[in-house]
Amino acid sequence: MLFRLIFIVIIFVVVAGGQQTNPVERQVSNPLTDTPNVNPIAEETPPPSKPKKKSAKDFVVEGGDGEVVVYSKNTSGGGEEGKRILVHTGNVDARYGIYRLQADKITIVEATNMMLAEGNVIFDQGDIQRITGSKAEWNYNTKLGYFVDTTGFTNQTNDGTVIYFTADRVDRISLDEINIRNGEFTACEDSVPKWSFTAAQANIKTNDRIKLKNPKFRVKNIPVAAFPFITIPLRKDDRKSGFLTPTVGYSGNKGGRISGAYYQTLGRSADITFRGDIFTKRGFGFGADLRTRANSRSYFNAGVYIVKDQLFNKKFPDQGGTAIYADGIQYFGNGFVAAADIRLTSNLAFRQVFSDGIQQVISPIEVSKVFINKSWNDYTLNVLTKSEVISIPNVRIKTKNLPSINFEKRFSALKFFDKVYFGFKTSLEGVSRRESVDDLDLYRSIAGQDPIVTPALGQRFDINPQIAVPLTTKFGTLTVTAGLRSTYYSNSLDGFRRVVGRDILRNYGELELDLRPVAFAKNFYRGNGSFRFRHVIEPYLTYRLTKGVNNFNRIIRFDYTDTPTDTNEVEFGVTNRIFTRRYTEAVTDEAQKLLQESPAKKGELSIQPYELFTFTVRQKHFFDPYFGGALNPSRRNQIPSITNLTAFTFGGVPRRWSPINVDFTYRPERTIFINTRADIGVQGDGLRDISATVGYDTKLLKIFQTFYYTRAVDLIPSLQQFNDPYRKEAGTLRGSQWSPSLFVGNRERGVFGGVSLFFDFQNRRETKNSPLISSLGTIGYAYDCCSLVAQYYRFNVGVRRENRWVFSFRLNGIGAFGTEQFGQGLR
Repeated sequence: MLFRLIFIVIIFVVVAGGQQTNPVERQVSNPLTDTPNVNPIAEETPPPSKPKKKSAKDFVVEGGDGEVVVYSKNTSGGGEEGKRILVHTGNVDARYGIYRLQADKITIVEATNMMLAEGNVIFDQGDIQRITGSKAEWNYNTKLGYFVDTTGFTNQTNDGTVIYFTADRVDRISLDEINIRNGEFTACEDSVPKWSFTAAQANIKTNDRIKLKNPKFRVKNIPVAAFPFITIPLRKDDRKSGFLTPTVGYSGNKGGRISGAYYQTLGRSADITFRGDIFTKRGFGFGADLRTRANSRSYFNAGVYIVKDQLFNKKFPDQGGTAIYADGIQYFGNGFVAAADIRLTSNLAFRQVFSDGIQQVISPIEVSKVFINKSWNDYTLNVLTKSEVISIPNVRIKTKNLPSINFEKRFSALKFFDKVYFGFKTSLEGVSRRESVDDLDLYRSIAGQDPIVTPALGQRFDINPQIAVPLTTKFGTLTVTAGLRSTYYSNSLDGFRRVVGRDILRNYGELELDLRPVAFAKNFYRGNGSFRFRHVIEPYLTYRLTKGVNNFNRIIRFDYTDTPTDTNEVEFGVTNRIFTRRYTEAVTDEAQKLLQESPAKKGELSIQPYELFTFTVRQKHFFDPYFGGALNPSRRNQIPSITNLTAFTFGGVPRRWSPINVDFTYRPERTIFINTRADIGVQGDGLRDISATVGYDTKLLKIFQTFYYTRAVDLIPSLQQFNDPYRKEAGTLRGSQWSPSLFVGNRERGVFGGVSLFFDFQNRRETKNSPLISSLGTIGYAYDCCSLVAQYYRFNVGVRRENRWVFSFRLNGIGAFGTEQFGQGLR
């Protein structure tokens, strides 16, 4: 019974669309064209060509201003002026302003302003519309009439498509509107179209829309589906309200999915889309998406999506919930800018089960923030409200900044001493942190303390003035930066790591010496003397001293502002760069090659250096391996001196030498990108982690892959006293993840397809599961007027274990049937 209901919903769905807005006004775009899986948009195509104009010796004027001009081989008939009946035969060409009627025979009845055309009739209304037929009657005064056994075309739809039609009869009922009887409509130019709609009655309004009553959808003239009516938009500079094309899909976890939506315009710069979903194994989903534009740069989008679970099947747990999102930016005339990026879900399981992207499924972080900014001269003012939730096994950590007011002065020269630059940062914030746990005993055994729960609104005040003095010589530049920082907290931690209502003040000083010697460079040339490449070596050395953070363990960690520690360190490294030349006017690879072979032509073109290769090696030495007592051995430590060198931790033990960090990038062509990063330990730990990214992007072939590998580090004997419970360095974990993607073909024509995979080799090996976490496969074929796509999704992570098929059939000028358009801020 349920599937019968679904079939009826599909058959009687109402389809409407909208148009792209004026690109100058930058209003809301039409969701009908939001087709992420397939979008074979045609180029702007001119209408079928008109007959060529006759030469000047054939006629002088084309007629207009109430004058009918007719050209023919033979003319007969006569009568009183204004009441004549004239018969023209032989390639008759009648003109009246922008209107043109051609036929084998045209009879003009002046008393009634009628033209009666027979044989090979062609009627043109400028470049807007053409109607052909075997017979026609047209009143050149009212511009109305009818045509028999007709063919014709409309003006272009929003994707540049021309809709062609054939009909038994066409009646012009107004200057911009025609009625059609027994018509067939398609964007295909084949004698037997790949797809078409047939309707006993239809209406076309120029630059507006086509309305089909009780149409039947046909594939190769075979009826496939019936609808109560369909509307095809023809207006290119506005939007239209109506029902959008339906979407369909299937997954093993949620069953069949039928989605529909209604699109409503709200004036010229806003619209709202109401969406509904049926999950045959679960329940209903419904929501709305609002989009607005205040001006060409400002916009605001917001929406809500709700799923009512367990309505059809109690076998699955209730994983329904609510998602709310908002994002936008507003530029004010007085220089202020406001922005919002809000993502709120009622629970993690809901986001994991009902979102379609792997990043949404596996990401434990959900961030919402709204800020206002203004910058003028050397100053910047920011007002921020932020909420962040991190969901990890057994615990959810929620931090808030409500609000955060930041005022900053960028470095600028002092008026009385232009060799010295002064700047400062200051903030006044309301902060809170709340840790919610499922198993308190488990949390205590791992963390060694109770969960942290601060008051709903604590206070934090921070001020950080700095001065900088650049010293430049012919050997390089030394920049000396010094500053003081003072931070007040209304709450702190006691000796047992419990939150207490006792305020605390953190004061420290900082000094940085940044030495940049002059770069070493050498040019290399080919055997014929032409330039080949330039090798540049850029060494650097930075010394940092922070002193005075004596109460690090009493400070509650809300964000990065609370992580500074004492440090006494030096960072040093060297960057190697390879530059070649690119000639800005030679935009293709072939043109670049010709210029290399013809040096004489180079003087006429401007040259721009192109960075072909970059290789950086850097390391740190810590004079204080305990960071003033802040480092807690045998635990993962989040200390800025560690995290600003590499994304992978090495703070589980005290050490004087950091791992060697390596960063390599190679980009020989615009279409090729290679990058790898690694950390190599110097205390017997060898390769600690490595990442590799490769990209290749051409018109017919796209390849992208990322690989991450990390080791759970075995400590040398002298450091094994700091082992974690697994006898490894704290914070280091074994990991091996690979994410390759491949796409072949052109979405606009012919066969195309691709696959995107995500593997977790390490964690799945321990559980003896398949390492494949998610996959997306696509196969499709695009014709000149339509395309067909099939996609297969697979998820096997956490609470999400499902397989899902999605089919998409796109008709140029109409829309896409079956393409996923999930929305609701869950992408």
